[in-house]
Amino acid sequence: MDVVELTRALVRIPSVSGSEQGCIALLRETIQGATVLGRNLYAVRGSGEDTLLLNSHMDTVPASAEWTIDPHGAEVREGKVKGLGANDAKGPLAALVCAFLRAKVPSSGRLLLAATCDEETGGEGLGTLLPALPRVSASIIGEPTALEVCSCQRGLLRLRLIARGKRAHAARPWQGENAIEKAARDVVRLAQLPLPVHPLLGPATVQATMIKGGVRTNVVPPECTIEVDARTIPELDNRALYDRVRAIAECEVDLVSERIAPVETEPHARIVQSALAAAGQAVPRAFGGVSDLFHVRAAPGVVLGPGRSEQSHAADEWIETDQLRRGVEIYVATIERYFEGAPGA
Repeated sequence: MDVVELTRALVRIPSVSGSEQGCIALLRETIQGATVLGRNLYAVRGSGEDTLLLNSHMDTVPASAEWTIDPHGAEVREGKVKGLGANDAKGPLAALVCAFLRAKVPSSGRLLLAATCDEETGGEGLGTLLPALPRVSASIIGEPTALEVCSCQRGLLRLRLIARGKRAHAARPWQGENAIEKAARDVVRLAQLPLPVHPLLGPATVQATMIKGGVRTNVVPPECTIEVDARTIPELDNRALYDRVRAIAECEVDLVSERIAPVETEPHARIVQSALAAAGQAVPRAFGGVSDLFHVRAAPGVVLGPGRSEQSHAADEWIETDQLRRGVEIYVATIERYFEGAPGA
């Protein structure tokens, strides 16, 4: 199985979140004995208790108007496969599939591959599939990390601040209460909120990203809404940051989403050390985005894959063919080192 050709074949198939069936059909032909559950596919090699999960996603975001090439052309030019999802994450998925088929699995181990849906949107992907799978001992999540081993990622918290005031004529503001001014005071409070710093992930962040308010130019606004994006770290998880915002806010604070929790795997964990040795890397790094690692955070895991984060969701997306081939080698070496390092191996 050639990883470049498999990547190209996947890129040729449109698979915006919710329409992964074409990729499922291709992978079902590629992997003997694969099982389809909903819009997910999984396959198993071995029957031991020590289960290593390989996971990446089939879905993509839609192509934007800025694309200048066919998003599904899957052309190879200048040592790059070009097309929608090539980098995020059909290239990493193709490399995991090739490694799944190639790696040696001992009798004490079990290698589990899961190609999942809805990673870009949340929904019926890995979190839905997990109850049908064997208990996971460790995981490798395939995302574009430039083949750097990442042992942690931030969480994602979304809040909505609602400022309620009192409508009045703008010429008589003392008869009302300006909701925009109330919201503005909270924006300043958010910017001044002291936040802890993680040694790899950096600081937790809280950003007011959208604001909506006002009725007319001559009316004191009775309501204003602020959308807040917060990225959390193990030292300040989603619930703790929510509570901290509530404590300082003048506005009402609605919890929109806290489904993605921060994740950290200890550097000494067997999967981390196996991946570091395979990649020739001394210490792990942080993954800059969020991934399905949070679904399997109860077990040690890493985010690792070919591709570059700045290409994710970019117009005219691409992934380097050399990274794809090197990615397969690193995945295979990680898998085999992981099983070789098992107690009693």
